[in-house]
Amino acid sequence: MILEAIVSSLSPEGNVNFAPMGVHILESDHKPEPVNSFVLRLFSNSQTYENLRSTGQGVINFTQDVAVFVETALYSKCLPYVPSQRVCPPSLADVQTLWEFKVIRFDDSIEPAFVEGQVEHRVERAGYGGFCRAQSAVLEATIAATRWQWLPKLNITDPWPMWSDIVRKTGGKRERQAFNRVSLFLMERGIQVAGVPES
Repeated sequence: MILEAIVSSLSPEGNVNFAPMGVHILESDHKPEPVNSFVLRLFSNSQTYENLRSTGQGVINFTQDVAVFVETALYSKCLPYVPSQRVCPPSLADVQTLWEFKVIRFDDSIEPAFVEGQVEHRVERAGYGGFCRAQSAVLEATIAATRWQWLPKLNITDPWPMWSDIVRKTGGKRERQAFNRVSLFLMERGIQVAGVPES
């Protein structure tokens, strides 16, 4: 199972980085509750790769605010954060669920690298309700937009009308704004896609 989250990490110089990432949960018939370990697959050209290889610590931040995924994936935005309890990298401010972790295995002999983390401290407040259809559509559009360099080999714009329709019909203002930010990112690179009305 892969959970979508924001990973916060810290460079040796103290620079905070936030990156959206799939968190691989190891499933078994006797899966421990709560989750104690997970796997990240990191490409060697990413800042998260460099930070976790150097410092061995990070935070998995779970948020249903899809705008956070857009801003960190496409615009490399550093969002408001607060200190963590047991690791040096901070967590995103106002998240309901987070896992502070330490790296227990970093295998860079393969690409992407296999990075196993162990949860050292968790915060799981009430209020995290998962994703609605519009939020899921924004996430899919964001993931597609990160692959814009591979056009036309990858037809990332083919599902755009469907995603746009889902956001228009089932999303709120926040989801519509986030989707339009993804559309703007692609249009600034000469890729024509349509946004949705925000009102």
